[in-house]
Amino acid sequence: MQSIRTAIYFAVAILCLVPLSAAQGGDSSIQEIDAFGPTLIAIECEDGPCSGFSLEISGSDDIIYEDDLSWSGNATGRLAYNIIKESGATGAASVVALTSDNGFIHEDGDVNASSGSKDGLNSIPASDVCLDGLCETHTIPTKKMTGWFDSGGDSDAWLLVSNGIAFVDSVISEAPFLVEIWKERADDTREMISRSSSTPNEGLYMHPGVTVSASSGEEAWMVLSATEQDRRDSVYSVDLITSEKDGGDDSPHSNERMTANPFSSYARGFFHFPGDLDSFIVPAAGGVGFEIISLSVNSEYESIEIYEHLLDGSVSEKKGYLSGVTSHDSISLEIRISSSVVGEWGMQVLLESESSDFSGSVQTDKPAFIGDAPNRLPSSPEEAVLWPQWTVALKDGTYSSSMLRLQGDVSDIDPIDIYLVSIETDNGTMIRSDLELGGANIQIQELRGEADYSIMNSTNGSQMFLPKGMHAIRIEQDSGQEGAYSFTISVNSPPEEDVGEFVDLSSEARPYYIFAGIFLLTPAFLVVLMMRREIVSKMFGGNENNSINQEKIDSIRTKLELGLSVSDLEAALDSVEGSGLISARAGFIVENNLVKREVAHISTSTPLGDIGLWIDDSEKGMISFGMASNAAWKMACLRISFPNGPRSAICEVGGRWKFHDDEIFIGDLQVGDCMMIPIQVAPIPEMIEVEVTGRVKGEPVAIVPRKALRWE
Repeated sequence: MQSIRTAIYFAVAILCLVPLSAAQGGDSSIQEIDAFGPTLIAIECEDGPCSGFSLEISGSDDIIYEDDLSWSGNATGRLAYNIIKESGATGAASVVALTSDNGFIHEDGDVNASSGSKDGLNSIPASDVCLDGLCETHTIPTKKMTGWFDSGGDSDAWLLVSNGIAFVDSVISEAPFLVEIWKERADDTREMISRSSSTPNEGLYMHPGVTVSASSGEEAWMVLSATEQDRRDSVYSVDLITSEKDGGDDSPHSNERMTANPFSSYARGFFHFPGDLDSFIVPAAGGVGFEIISLSVNSEYESIEIYEHLLDGSVSEKKGYLSGVTSHDSISLEIRISSSVVGEWGMQVLLESESSDFSGSVQTDKPAFIGDAPNRLPSSPEEAVLWPQWTVALKDGTYSSSMLRLQGDVSDIDPIDIYLVSIETDNGTMIRSDLELGGANIQIQELRGEADYSIMNSTNGSQMFLPKGMHAIRIEQDSGQEGAYSFTISVNSPPEEDVGEFVDLSSEARPYYIFAGIFLLTPAFLVVLMMRREIVSKMFGGNENNSINQEKIDSIRTKLELGLSVSDLEAALDSVEGSGLISARAGFIVENNLVKREVAHISTSTPLGDIGLWIDDSEKGMISFGMASNAAWKMACLRISFPNGPRSAICEVGGRWKFHDDEIFIGDLQVGDCMMIPIQVAPIPEMIEVEVTGRVKGEPVAIVPRKALRWE
């Protein structure tokens, strides 16, 4: 506390008691000062009583008191004073001034002497002034005023603060006085909190600093009373700092993330009792570097704690350091500061992004997202505002933002970044991605809707049509690669369908149709006549290949009768496309005795081959993949990916098949080859996508189903 008093007296000496001039020798000189409101100018001599010195004042006609050593009155601007040194006087004299600066309030008329009786004069307005070396970057609300003790025993009551904190830095007066602090509550009750007297200091009377707290529905008042009943009118001056609202001991959860450039901010407050705890929130996304610097002169008595508010609404454990990098799920930093002594606190908060995610946007009026993108989709519209988001809007036929550069970093500890894309055009738009840098994979995902952020469709390719609504772009670390990535995302309006105009001109071609029909169909009748036996044989089951297939199906039916039902075979036949894949799937069901197999599946049929994917046991993560080749393949390979939810992996593949990471090597295939591959994945995924790649006739080809298999 002694250090606090020393600092206060030092500040007061700088603000109020610095000598404004000095006259030495036998000559006198005229000096000027700026003075406003109730003002005192008095001579102070370095060698005791001011014998042989006198004071002359000019520039104001509103004089309250004047003698050879002092002058008091209501000043309105410039005041001229002259220190006259008579012959025989020894030493030197200087002037002490007690006044208000331009722009601050002063007492024009006597204020009420009782707290709670406001008449418009009692409230002290705030002004932004520099308190210390932070003038260029930060100002705090301060208040200053001068007033009169009108005759001895006069009292003035001033409203300091409502629902907040006030720190009375100093009270200085010509005359001795008392300071009373009162609380006024909403129910009109009053309570005096403290009462103390002034102490003499270098010819004036001073009161040290005091901190006042007013909670919600309360007002804090200061009552100043002169204690010398027979004294003339005297000037007093008050300096204080106020805070609109004291920091609570627990800040609310912030629903904002950092979306501005790295910045430096300041925070100030007051400890109005030992152990007081203040808390405030600073928005900061994941991957943001932070540093907390205390500006308090009593920092050795302070305790600063840092917590992270996370995407799921929880609060992290206390961090054991004042500088570092936020976690990837961070929304904001909560800073809690407490002290064992009463006094003012201050700190500087430095934030700087350690990630370049979403920072390269082009032709957009929205601020860049600073920090790491989350690694999952949001679960609600309230959560979605915390994700980096790109809005595609159509204004007067043109896109307000037609290109975006997605830049970021992926690593083993942070392999996924999710960005949201809001399509506001009624007809939807075409989204295209082009890789600029890095080895990350990109997926464009069509979401179900704003209320349900589940995936309806996704693509591993570079282009996809997205309808109106909210959708997503997923960036995922490629196997064994990490570091920076950069994708250019562009939008294009979907081509409008030109229906044209229908005109019936068929009548003009009637002669041609008659001629062509006779000319072209005549050879066909001759062919039918010559091949009549082969056609009849094929129609009634005489074809050799078909009989082989029928024998295989009959064998499967026989096995089904031993332990399974015919309905299992019928379900297998209905779940795929292509006769070869039908047989392979049905045989797989019998051989593995899949009585309780799942019904979820995807399949597709192409000129290159037919493929299918089934869930065989959802609890154990068992799936099976089947393929029937319609062409000769070289170096065929199956790749399985998981576009949503936890990052699953292949943990076991049955049979002779070899796998590495998310790829299974199939090898060379001939026309008509069929296969079924049993696969186990873990952990249980939300969605699975498959892709078969290889070479046919020397050209790279791929089969990719349009839809993903959702884990039901």
